[in-house]
Amino acid sequence: MKETRIIINSTENAEIKITAEQNFNPLFSETFLSVDKPLDVHLIDKETISGEDACKSASTTILSNLLGIIQKADKDSSHIFTQKELDLKSEFIDLHRIEQFEEIAGIKFDHSKFHNRREFRAYFKKWLMERNM
Repeated sequence: MKETRIIINSTENAEIKITAEQNFNPLFSETFLSVDKPLDVHLIDKETISGEDACKSASTTILSNLLGIIQKADKDSSHIFTQKELDLKSEFIDLHRIEQFEEIAGIKFDHSKFHNRREFRAYFKKWLMERNM
């Protein structure tokens, strides 16, 4: 199953950054500069959240507001992440998690067999198959 997320970050200086991820891997990001600020999510009230009308939902309100701001904004930057970038990124981020998993599960992996997320997935799949799991 593929998990897709769109992350929206807004800064004090009206910079809006949109990042799309699939299975926790970033696919692309875009940054926009605007004089308008997105709707603060704390302004969404219980009535909006509880309503059954999709056209008047909190998500529709927030996304419509954001879309209007982005359409009037200046696009500052955009980036498509390459597999090489993801591999380099995962070397530093995932190793600690793998070590924590080893400690919790009471197992030990051969770290010389993988150097990035993709190699670890292949190694782990093979490791599971060897143990009939």
